[in-house]
Amino acid sequence: MSISFSSLFPSAGSSVFEIASTESAINCAAIIATGIFILVFIAISFRLLHETAAALLGAVAVFLVTYIGGRFYPALSIITFEEAMEFVDWNVIFLILGMMILMAILSATNVFRWLGLRLYRSAKGNTWLIVVLLVTMTGITSAFLNNVTAILLIVPLSIQLSITIGISPIAVVIAEVLASNIGGAATLIGDPPSTIVGSHIGVSFGEYLVNIAPVAIICMIALLVINRIKYQKEYSSAKKDISPTLIDKLTSEAQITDYPTLYKALIIGTVTFVLFFAADYFGRMPPSVVALSGAALLIAWVRPNMDDMMHEVDWTTLIFFIGLFVVVGGMVATGAIGWLATQILVLAGNSLDQATMLTLWVSGIASGIVDNIPFTVAFLPVVDLLSVNLPVALESKVLYWALILGADFGGNATYLGSAPNIVAVGLLAQAGYRITFGRFMRDGVPVTVVTLIIASIWLLLRY
Repeated sequence: MSISFSSLFPSAGSSVFEIASTESAINCAAIIATGIFILVFIAISFRLLHETAAALLGAVAVFLVTYIGGRFYPALSIITFEEAMEFVDWNVIFLILGMMILMAILSATNVFRWLGLRLYRSAKGNTWLIVVLLVTMTGITSAFLNNVTAILLIVPLSIQLSITIGISPIAVVIAEVLASNIGGAATLIGDPPSTIVGSHIGVSFGEYLVNIAPVAIICMIALLVINRIKYQKEYSSAKKDISPTLIDKLTSEAQITDYPTLYKALIIGTVTFVLFFAADYFGRMPPSVVALSGAALLIAWVRPNMDDMMHEVDWTTLIFFIGLFVVVGGMVATGAIGWLATQILVLAGNSLDQATMLTLWVSGIASGIVDNIPFTVAFLPVVDLLSVNLPVALESKVLYWALILGADFGGNATYLGSAPNIVAVGLLAQAGYRITFGRFMRDGVPVTVVTLIIASIWLLLRY
């Protein structure tokens, strides 16, 4: 792969490189852009504002400083609207939109609840096997759906099943959340950090799968082993016989409601995923084109109520991404990201292994403290500059793989680390099971440390 730093950031790439490679000077605009990003980061991570509101306010602040402050003091100018649009990764926006439409139509058939009940019945009362099947289903589903969607579909059923068999839903749901972040890393479309980085470097669906899926599978196995050790006594004391009334209730709530739509959605979904793999054959067709094509064909075939379906699309998430790209674009354009990259370059020296481990563990630790989506968007330009200065890294993409694995796996450490964590904690609270910050960490931190160690070994041995 041949990438120039300026091609990654067409509106300001050269100036960033110059700042990063000479005196690493920080100007007034860079300080303000960084301050705006930090405020947005704090607002998102500590839930002071809805994440979309925070990102949108940050983007507006960038524009107001540029157009109003820059009018009187040119040194305050951060980035113009036209330049900002070049920093928005529209491939990510339209990929997520296309997959949201596909999944909105599919989930309306109730197929995921139906599948969960089938898994329960196949376990034949074996509590541990039920947990393994639910957690595995979450991981696999998160690899091919947005992992927030996977959590929303699977966790309510898991809570109900856990209560039915007499175990704490917390033991199952936290494991499912951790599996959603691990499974989401396995494919290009599973987790936002994966989609953001994969789109940025133009990697194909198949190439991504070969490089990341094996280590994600190993980490899924490690998660199950840790969960088994931690909750062995609770699983052993679970009910063996379940009331037929409860079984009838679960069955009635897990019926497929629209078979014709289900068949159409499965056909179009299969064609869409085949196209993800075959995109290179058609001149490296962007994943967004594949996803939008599948969504458009399914809409034309199923003819859903568009008003109802559009309500199922998470527009707030899409606006959140656009606002965040603008805020981070301001940091790139003013040289703030270039300055940060030089500091990491100093620590890494000329060692690819050190740069890889720094990228992985900094990403992992940071993503456990703050939301991994804004961190990924902010740190991606740093990885660009590191890769430019380490040509071997640019060719192998190892630093990008390290960023993906660090952001996805690190997001498991606390319930602030990723969106699925927050969604699952909210669903548990609605069911009467409140989880404290420390309680989540008791499960999340060991899994995060083990998976980051596995990822470290994978990256060092493979690259």
